[in-house]
Amino acid sequence: MGKIRQYCDISASGGKIYPFINAIRQSDMICTHQHCKGDVFLCRIRMSELTKLRQIADSHGVAITASPRSSLTSWLRRYRLRFGIPIGLLCCIGLMFYLSNIVVTIEIRGNTAVSDSVILSVLESGGLSQGAWIGSIDMTRCERRLRTNVPEIAWAGIRSSGNRIVVEIAEATPKIPMLDERTPSNIVSMYDAQITDVRVYSGHLVHLIGDGVAAGEMIVSGVYEDEKGHVTYHHANASITGIYQKEAELSEYFVHSETSDTEDFHVRRFLRLFTAEIPLNSGNHGFSEYRENVVYTPFSFLGQTLPFGIVLQTFSETQTEILTRTEEDTLLALNTAIVRYEKNFLQDVSILDREIVYSSDENGMTCHMIYTLEGEIGTGSDIYVK
Repeated sequence: MGKIRQYCDISASGGKIYPFINAIRQSDMICTHQHCKGDVFLCRIRMSELTKLRQIADSHGVAITASPRSSLTSWLRRYRLRFGIPIGLLCCIGLMFYLSNIVVTIEIRGNTAVSDSVILSVLESGGLSQGAWIGSIDMTRCERRLRTNVPEIAWAGIRSSGNRIVVEIAEATPKIPMLDERTPSNIVSMYDAQITDVRVYSGHLVHLIGDGVAAGEMIVSGVYEDEKGHVTYHHANASITGIYQKEAELSEYFVHSETSDTEDFHVRRFLRLFTAEIPLNSGNHGFSEYRENVVYTPFSFLGQTLPFGIVLQTFSETQTEILTRTEEDTLLALNTAIVRYEKNFLQDVSILDREIVYSSDENGMTCHMIYTLEGEIGTGSDIYVK
């Protein structure tokens, strides 16, 4: 193998500069990058021909300055005793090889009904997770586990693309819920009510609009009997609206506990490498009451999310106080509870009237509510035929 050539940049000035330039061109010397800058001649020659150039310069009274150019050879010679550089290069090569053969990201496609967390949990039980060695993963076994353990998955395909695992899912087509129209049944009333509207789709009406019915009393019958006394049973289907009453009771106490945040908090930091977490700081919060919040921020490189990052675990101190409310504050809380009850439990019916009776004792206040409502009162009741 030939020796790696070294070059140097030459700056020549003074003396007979042009005869000096002609002498260089007439010699067998390789001289490149020739140009003049004012009265200074600049060029580049091989380091091995520097002595010959100096002789030519001396014969023409020209002063030259040589600046050796840095090369790979000189750089290696300069840092030949710095063992950290080759060790660092070897570590980088080893890290690149390692990251190229482990699972860095898992991309899931095609799932809508099944969450990513469920799929990742099943894959992890089969040996496929971030940080796993790709060569040791049985892709076929993981596909089979997905189809077996998750009924919503009809087909699963897993493939690797570098250090990225792509999981393609085809979910089973959900069955259209079938209306139970074959089981013989009647429509009965859920409440003591007065019928205000009737829409019968199947069956025959027993009570008319304006009639009063008791809870459990039949409104629409699914039993038919012809003129010859033959009895048949059908599935009754109807929408029955009526007016009925509903009672409820709520209580609020004069003495109650209230939890709020203080200004003290403690933060713990972890370096997450795949599924392992390495603590970056120590110490315990020492709070007797606290609220915990965990935030994970992954590192990214060239727009790609890496499988490691920083986990911040924040503990916020809370304190619980025993408060004593006045009668006015307790009444305000009770009215707020009434509004919340109506919004949560009576949103599908019409409130025609409400009667609220308040009472109090040494512990707190209670309200007894009687609502007059209009809404659906019918429900199906199966007919058991011998």
